[in-house]
Formats: sequence, C-alpha cells, structure tokens
Amino acid sequence: FRTTGTLFTVLDAQAALGRTLMVNDERMTGEPVVVITHRLWHQRFGRDPAVIGRTMTLDGTPHTVVGVLGPDFRLPQPDVIGALTPSVPADAFIPLRLDLNQFSPMGEFNYAVIGRLKDGVTPGQAVSELNVLQVGLVRAAGEKVDLKALVIPLLDAVVGRARRGLLLLLGAIVGVLLIACANLANLSLTRTVGRLREAAIRTALGASRSRLIWRVVIEQLVLAVAGGGLGVIIAQGALAIFVRTAPIDLPRVDDIALDGRVLVFAAVVTLVAGLAVALLPAARVAGRDVQQALRAGGLATTGDRGGRRTRASLLAGQVALSVMLLVVTALLVASLARLLQVNLGFDARGVLDVQVALPAHRYGAVLPRLAVYDRILESMRTLPGIDSAAWISTLPLTGESWVDLISLEGDTRPPLERPLANYRFISPDYFKVLSIPVTRGRPFAEADRDPNRATIPALVSERTAERVWPRGDALGQRFWRTDSTDAQPLEVVGIVPDVRTRLASPPPLTVFVPYWFRSRLTASLVIRVVGDPASVTHAIQQAMWRVDPEIAIADVRPLAQLRSAALSGPLYQVQLFVAFGGVALLIALIGVYATTAYEVSRRRREMNIRVALGARVSEVVGLVVRQGFWPVLAGLAAGVAGAVAVGAIVSSLLFEVRARDPLITATTAALVGGVA
Repeated sequence: FRTTGTLFTVLDAQAALGRTLMVNDERMTGEPVVVITHRLWHQRFGRDPAVIGRTMTLDGTPHTVVGVLGPDFRLPQPDVIGALTPSVPADAFIPLRLDLNQFSPMGEFNYAVIGRLKDGVTPGQAVSELNVLQVGLVRAAGEKVDLKALVIPLLDAVVGRARRGLLLLLGAIVGVLLIACANLANLSLTRTVGRLREAAIRTALGASRSRLIWRVVIEQLVLAVAGGGLGVIIAQGALAIFVRTAPIDLPRVDDIALDGRVLVFAAVVTLVAGLAVALLPAARVAGRDVQQALRAGGLATTGDRGGRRTRASLLAGQVALSVMLLVVTALLVASLARLLQVNLGFDARGVLDVQVALPAHRYGAVLPRLAVYDRILESMRTLPGIDSAAWISTLPLTGESWVDLISLEGDTRPPLERPLANYRFISPDYFKVLSIPVTRGRPFAEADRDPNRATIPALVSERTAERVWPRGDALGQRFWRTDSTDAQPLEVVGIVPDVRTRLASPPPLTVFVPYWFRSRLTASLVIRVVGDPASVTHAIQQAMWRVDPEIAIADVRPLAQLRSAALSGPLYQVQLFVAFGGVALLIALIGVYATTAYEVSRRRREMNIRVALGARVSEVVGLVVRQGFWPVLAGLAAGVAGAVAVGAIVSSLLFEVRARDPLITATTAALVGGVA
C-alpha cells in the first residue's frame, strides 16, 4: 500500500517496533523503506525483533524494514476510502513518491485522502475551504466544470454499509428479549394469581406485604440470573461460530470478543429483565385485599377482569413483536430470493480466476508487458483440460472502476455532463470464456492489433448503446474516452449483454477495449476448464511461473466465488433473522398456549356447569377459542402496523422488494395467527 508519511500521524498510529513512515521518506531520492503490519511480522518473520533493518523485496525492489505496526492497527479497506486498489488487507506500507511533472492540472482522481480536522473546525468549514481550492484548480486548468469537495467522517465510511444492518439486528435481539420478558411476566403473573390465597394466609398470619413482595422479586431474580448465566455460556460458543462465519466486509469482526464490558452489560440486562418481569406479580401481591382473597380462594372460577386484561395485553404484545420480526425476516428472505435470480450477464460455471501482478521493474514498458501477457495466454492454451483463457482488467461483480467519458463528435456539453462508462480491457476470448454472446456485430480478433488502424475497436453493452445512441444503430459509431477529439477515436464493432459490476445494482454503462491498447501491471486471467477445475489448479500456477518466476499470482479460485461473496452478507443476515424470528414465534406461541391453558384450568368448573345445563362440547371449545383469540387479533393488528412503521428502516437493505409489501405482510400475519 503506497501512502504519504503523514498517514500514521493522522490516524494516531504508533509502531510496536521501529518507526512509522515519515515525510522525508517521500523524497524521490530517498532510500526504499517499508513498514509492515503486526500480522505480516508474525506470519512471515516469526515475531523476530531483529526484523528492523532487514531487507524485503517488493515488486523487484529491495526495501528496508523500518517499523512494525501494533496489533490493533486496522487500515480501512481501500474500497471504503475510495482508493483505486484491490480491496485486500494491507500488509506493507511504502512511501508514495509523487512526481508532480507527471500530473495534469486536473489530475485523474486516482488517490484518496484521509485528514484529521483541527480542534474546533467542523466538516462544513473544511468543505468550504476545499471548495475554494477546487475553484483555483479549475481556473488554473482552464476547464469549465464545477468541482465540489466531499468530506465524510471516517467512522461513517468504515461502518456505514454495516451500520443499518447491525442496528436492525440489534432491534431483532431486543424484540426477542422483550417477547421473552413479556412471556415470563405473563407466566409469573399466572403463577402468582394461583398463589394469592397462599399470600393472603401468610398476611393473615402476620407476614408484611414488603416481605411478600420481596419473595416474588427474589424468585424472579434467581430465575433471571440463572437464565443470564446460561445465556453467557451459550453466547461464548455462538460468538465463535459468528466470527468464523461472518461476512468479510463486517468491520473489525476479528476483534469481537466477550470482554469485561460485555459481561457487565449482560449482568445489567439480566437484572433489569428480572426486575421488569417481577413488577406485575409484585404489584398484584401488594394490591390484593386479604379478606377478598380468603373468601374467593377456592371458589373462584374465572378470575378477575383486571388480571385477564393484563395477561391479554402481554400476550398481544408478544404477538405484535413476533409479527414485526417475522415480517422483516420475510422481506429479507424475499430480497435474497430476488438476488439469487439476478441475471449476472455471464456464466461462471467451470471458470477459474487468477489475479496476476507483474513486477514493475521488468514490465514497466508497454511492449514487454504485452509480450508476457501473450506468452501466458499461449501457455494456458497448451495445458490439458483448459478450453479457453482470457485477460480482463477488472472482473465482474467487483465494483466500478476505470470510469471515463464517452464523448461524441460535436458534443459541446461540459465533460462531467457527458455519459460516463466503465472501461474494461480484455483479450479476444473473454466473451467466449464467460459465455457472453455478442448480440450484434463481432468480437475482437487478432487482426485488430494493427497499429495503423484509424480507430480503436470497442464493444459496448446494450445499455450503453441505448443510452448513448438512442435514435440510431450504435454499430460503426465513433467516440472518444476524453473530452478531446484529437486523440485516436474508438469505433463500436459489437454489442454485448449487460454485465453487473455489483450484484444489487443495475449494470453501469460499459465499454470493452482490446487489452493491447491499454495494459496494466495487474490483471485477471479467467480460464474455462473442461472437467474438474481442481485438477488443473497446480498446472496453471506452474505454467505461469515457467513464463516468469517473479510473477505474483493469487490463489486460483472458481469465478463463482464472486457471486457467493456478493451474496454472503444478505445470506448471513437472513440466516440470523430466521433464527431470531423462529425463536420469537416459539416464545410467543408458548405464551399463547400457557395463557389459554391457565384460563381453561381456572374455568373448568364453569365449563362443567355449561355442559350440565345443555351446552355442547364444541360450543364450549368455541367459546374458549374466541375469547382467547382476541388478544392474538389485537397483537396481529399492532404487529402489522409496526411492520409498516419500520419499513423505512428496512427498505435500504432490500433488493426489488417493497418494504411495505401487502402480500408478505398479510401472509406473515396469517401464518402467525393460524399457528396461534
């Protein structure tokens, strides 16, 4: 990772050994130095303290190790801070040495900046100052554009994508806790009502009300502490599974642990839950008239109305929370189902991907770089079990990159008002490897290498053709990648289907150009395999290293992992919500059953009298079901209203599903009601 020497000062990061990078390290004539992470020090150097001063060869150049960062240092992922580099963890940091003579006045938006505001300076003030600088840059460049600065808190950039999902998950956890507390309160209240005569006798024998109340509270606290302790034990094992299976884009997931703060939080929640559950039974014991309880004791058949209303309210609350949680779960499941049906625009089955990086000291020039790329392709074609192979600058489903203009002849609009497209640099067999049909025109051919061509051949996506040339045929049309028409133009020779750069986003405008017109030191090799892909993995690596042993290659992986990686976040979220939703429904149904069973047991004498007077058994059963179902109906109505209210929070997590989908909401409510 290349960075200026001030990065670690801005982030207030200290070195565990040696020093961090400094401003003097940025000089073009300075000694090549490197600062490594604690992880790399552990994995590659065995935590040797003598690593300071040793030499590492990076990209063919020896670098002196001057520092090891602390174990807690985490640099935000490159895609989070807007850096145009692979989204992989940084293990080594070398000075970013800028030759200002190589830059145009406007630059090419190739760098990301992290800054620390001065004390008392607001982000708005920083934006105002930066905008003044932007105006000066535009004026110096002689451009007619309006540039604006964008300042985002680093914390928001790091956790922004995960925050809403985590907060929603926290809401689900709180919902399950409230359902459990309401259920326990209902069961405790039921148990307490059955023991009111016992409490009355104790009071008549001299026991104080405070003693009776404390007895109820202590009982609930003992149960709560037992449950809390069991929960911590289960959480210890569940956390290990969570950390091991959580998606890689969850910020600092490896740092999650059951530390002292978590245990204190668990203890507080346990005590609060125990006291909350004890409130209703304690209040019932405190407010009960002794004489009335002694008189009613063994003859009561239906219980008092106040007790029934309280239990019904608690039951309705459980059902409402269950419906809300299950509606959110159903929405996420429907969204995941839509994601699984998305047409990616290519076929990844039987295709392998290899990330390749060429050493800059050997392939800095264009011709040697193209020659080694051609040799690698040729070596792949000779391997048994390989059908075809091709290069591409950026793989599908890995985000947008290399975004440039599509400028048409005679277009006088300011550059930033013209269409922007993702440019992809490929070899001719790329569409064959990924089974992407050329719907019109032709694919690239080796004959297109002719350096005397007046135009550069290009294929565009269907969306690009419709957007840029809506009234005519895109084939044969010429355009430029910059706002200047002095450069060599591109000519559309073919049209291909849209290919997604992100799973949950519409495909952007895309232009494909032969890789020999713009090659880079890093590229992706895609290989279609006949038979078992695992059987050729080792052969692919060896064939590349026979071309040049200094070529850096990542693990050979199935291209289908791109889709799996894109689905990992939504899939994991759905799995968690299904688990919490199932638990919530189970707890609520236990409450429904327990409350109904208690009411039936209390009214057994009444039911016998009704039957003795001529009522049919079905009528008695219907009476119980009707009366017991009113709290469920009230809970269903409240749950549906709550699900509609939380729709705005859920909407940003959904794909092609309305947050207030009436069919999903009604189906979920009917399911809960039917089971109840």
